[in-house]
Formats: sequence, structure tokens, C-alpha cells
Amino acid sequence: MEWGPLILAFALIAAAYLYGFNLKSTNTEPNVRQVTSAESQVLQGWDQQIQEPAERVKRVAVGLNVNADLIVSATSLLDKLGIQPAVSQDHTLLNSLKDLQESFAFFFESGAAAERYFANGEVYKRIIEEADKLEQKEYSVGGNAALMAYKMAELTDDVQILLIGPIGPKVHSLMPSSVNIHETSLRDTDEVHLIMEYAKGEKWGALTTPIATRFITSHDVANAELDGLNVFSSSVKEFNPDVVMFSGLHLLDSSSQSEQQNKLSALVTELKKLPKSLPLHLELASMANEGLVQFIVAQVLSSVHSLGLNEQELGLVSRANNGPHPDITAEESGYIEIGAVADILYWILTSLVKGQSSLLTRVHFHSLTFHVVATLPNQWDNSVSAVGVGARIAGRQACGDVPIQPSKVTLRIPKAFPLSADYAPLRKTVVIVDPSNPLMTWKRGQVTFHFSPVLVCKKPGKTVGLGDAISATAMLYTQYMQRL
Repeated sequence: MEWGPLILAFALIAAAYLYGFNLKSTNTEPNVRQVTSAESQVLQGWDQQIQEPAERVKRVAVGLNVNADLIVSATSLLDKLGIQPAVSQDHTLLNSLKDLQESFAFFFESGAAAERYFANGEVYKRIIEEADKLEQKEYSVGGNAALMAYKMAELTDDVQILLIGPIGPKVHSLMPSSVNIHETSLRDTDEVHLIMEYAKGEKWGALTTPIATRFITSHDVANAELDGLNVFSSSVKEFNPDVVMFSGLHLLDSSSQSEQQNKLSALVTELKKLPKSLPLHLELASMANEGLVQFIVAQVLSSVHSLGLNEQELGLVSRANNGPHPDITAEESGYIEIGAVADILYWILTSLVKGQSSLLTRVHFHSLTFHVVATLPNQWDNSVSAVGVGARIAGRQACGDVPIQPSKVTLRIPKAFPLSADYAPLRKTVVIVDPSNPLMTWKRGQVTFHFSPVLVCKKPGKTVGLGDAISATAMLYTQYMQRL
């Protein structure tokens, strides 16, 4: 008889039982017991555990994708377009209203965030015109690079930020004045991306979505061309930043394979012009093209020091490159298996990018319910605080509250979990969650994992840009040791 699974099952049951009594109480009057919620304990734990880095980041260069986001209610727009649910099927590229209906239904039903390129510019123009007629709409800064710059400027007054990319008049007017914009980045028109948001439990026809999130689509020419790449390294050198953060590679989804390879090769050429001691962070975004992911891994990943991604991108990276747990997905609650995530992060840092020439030593994973920063030794400092800050900003931005109100958020991670799904020594190690000490670390070989739960907003006001806010905030608290 196999005793291992039985012992693990008993351990998990015992851990869950113990966790039920792990809520602290305070006595303000005799014989009166007040219980502090798990959410309140996490907030207090973050305040106690998060520490400032020994040396703060002072200058950050950010590129390359910049656009204006047009944010609307997904179901309101679909109703205006006369689109109702029928077939549910994902399309890597959208060419018609039918493609939009089928792809949106696919992700709405599962509650997964997604971004798909609209290849037909005329149809996309019609959709934007109808979206602009809605009474409830909002224009905001969009594009991963612009959102990272915007969030950092919002959070601090003492960090100098340079934004590189195609910046039109609407984005320019919305961007904080503290963000430096070189004249070579200014354009006559904005690229507009459509953000179709929906709430948890929202209905569309016979479909009901389990999670609040968004579907993004665009017909973006400038960012798909990596406009601004030709001045990227020269602008960065002139600015002399402490760290460089860039994104936008997902917008190559619509290009041919030869164009993808040529653009990525040009990007690597630009990156190699920068000092190796200057940390480079690549933020991935929603993609459907496994071939593009393979190109990014083969051509770009070894030239960056840090990588940021969510559960959809993590699964795609693993699936496209024969990694572990290729079918990893989030459950209806938004929870994804922590041990399986750790297995993939370990594989990325130790097997996916090989060779002494690789610079990659950090991966920042963020999901709805928890975040993990995985690092190699002697490269990064203050990572446990960085993962905590990133998790905290997710709740703040989703709910729009600073500080977070405990009654408006919920702790959704399991009460106990193993540290691996396929590595026996850690699969047998069960962690009991202590809300009062939310930040934790563990090791597998040379890889250290830094973990924080997220306080999930019950009724989020805004879902777009959370990943960018998370990565940008965490980077302000991260210290790259090789630069000192």
C-alpha cells in the first residue's frame, strides 16, 4: 500500500483544522472575545514584514508599448453591436464580429483574462466608433510600458522615469508631468486599445462568468512594429537609469514568423548595447501564438535579468517549450496550484534558459490569489518585501482603496498547501498558512521562492493594468546586487 498520498492527505486535513483556530483575538473587555479577520491579519503582517531596500531605485527607463485604453462594459458593447453568445471558441487572431463573439464567449465562460489582435482594421474601427458612443466609457493610459511608468510616477515623487514608445496626444495629456518623454517618442495620433471589462457573476445571454476580469483587443500598427526600438538603447544610455523595464512583445502576435524573428533580433541587438550590470525586466502579456513564445524564449530571454508573467503566460511558456504542468490553469475561484507554479518557475530558471551567457536570474509570477518571486543566489535583495508590495498594490488598485478595507477583500489561498507538485521532497512539505505572517520563503536547490497571498477585491472597480502595477511596484523595492 502507498502510504505517501495517505500521509499527505492527513497532513492537509490536520493543517486545515489547525488553521481554523489561527485567528488572533483581542480582549477589550472582560469575557468579550473579538476575532481579527484573516484579511486584517494579512494587512498587519504586510506592514510588519515589508522593508525598504538598502538602496532605492532612483531612475527607471520604460518601453516600448504605449497606447490609449478605451474602457467599456463588455456586455453593454456587445449588446450595442447586436452580438449574443453562440459558439465558444478561441481565435488567435480576430477578423470579424463572429470571431469576437466566439473568442469573448470562450474566455467569459472560463473567467480568464485575454488579449487578442484584431487583424481587420475596418471592422475594428467600427467597433471603436460604437464603443465611443456608449454613455459609460473611460479613456486612460494604456500599454504595459506606459502603465508601468504611470504607476511608478503615481507611487513616488523621488524616482525619475523615462517613457519610450509611440505617444499620441491623448496619452501625452493623461501622463503625469513627472514622466520624462523625449520628443522622438511623440506621435500625431494615438493607438487605441479596447478594454472590455466584466464583473464576477455578470451574465451575457445564458453565460455567467465566475471572475471579474477583462477581454482586450486592438488593431495596433505602431506598437506591433515596436515603434521606438531604433532609439531605445541610445535613449536609455542618455538617461542612465538604475533599471530598465520593457514590454509589448505580445503585439508581434499578428506578424509573420519572419517578421517576428527580425523584430526580436533587432531588440536583442539593442539590449546588447546596454551594460550587463544594468538590470533588464521583461513583462510578458497575453498571447496565443506558441511559435512567438518559442522565439521570445530562444532569442530574448537569456538577454534579460528578470521576467514578469501571469498564470496564462506561465502555462503558455511551459506548453510551448515542453516544460512541466503544460495544462496548468486557474480554478473557477481564481486559484491556481501553488506547488505546480513553483515547479515551472524552477524549470524556467534552471532548465529553460541554459548556459553561462544567460542573464536571467529572477521571475516574478502574479495571479489573482497569490504571487511568487523566484530568484537565483547572490543576484537580488529584498525580494520578499518586493513580492509583498506587489501583492498589496493589487488589492489597492482593484478596489481603489488606500489603505485596503478588510471588509472589501477576501483571502482565497488554501489553508495549507504543498511546495511542489512533482518534486518529492517538497511535495511532502505542507505549509500551514499563517495570515499574520503572510510573506514566506523556501528553497529548491539554488532557487529561492518568495511568496505572498493577495487580498482579492470582492467588487473590483478596475482590472486592467494590475500586472503592470504589480511588477512596477515590486521593482521599486527590489535591489539588483550586481549593480552595486
